[in-house]
Amino acid sequence: MRRIAFLAALIAAVPVSAGAGVWKWGCSGTAGDQQIVFNRYSLVVAPEKPARGKLDVIVHKDDLTAGPQDLDNRWDMIDVNSGFLPEMKFEREAEKRTLVLTEKSSKKISSRSRLVCNRDESIDTFRKVYTMQRDNEPAREITMQCMEYQLSTTGGRRGCQ
Repeated sequence: MRRIAFLAALIAAVPVSAGAGVWKWGCSGTAGDQQIVFNRYSLVVAPEKPARGKLDVIVHKDDLTAGPQDLDNRWDMIDVNSGFLPEMKFEREAEKRTLVLTEKSSKKISSRSRLVCNRDESIDTFRKVYTMQRDNEPAREITMQCMEYQLSTTGGRRGCQ
């Protein structure tokens, strides 16, 4: 019993770094005079000017709306844990409206991996062509620049302190 108590105390005394993993993705593109941006949480269709920012900023934002004027142009991602799928659905639940992006093509532009405080970070950028379909409106083709960002947990490795 003393050995078990000693082992339990020893295990409790060992510092454990528990950082959650991070997975984010998003895209930015234009169609006519509109800018379409989306990330893991939502999609916004807004005027092309002013620009919404660089792709890495869009990917890491929790809320893409720039103000109250965007609330009518915001669509919520139905499945925030799906990543880039061939078909992604967004909705405005209150209005029972949907917007669907269907991937037509995808090309990886760059890929970068590195170790950050004993966590694996990877950033992949793509050029993707989507067909955007809103309710019963005609489908539109959009070329977008996209990014997928992943940062692992430390996996038991000592992190930065």
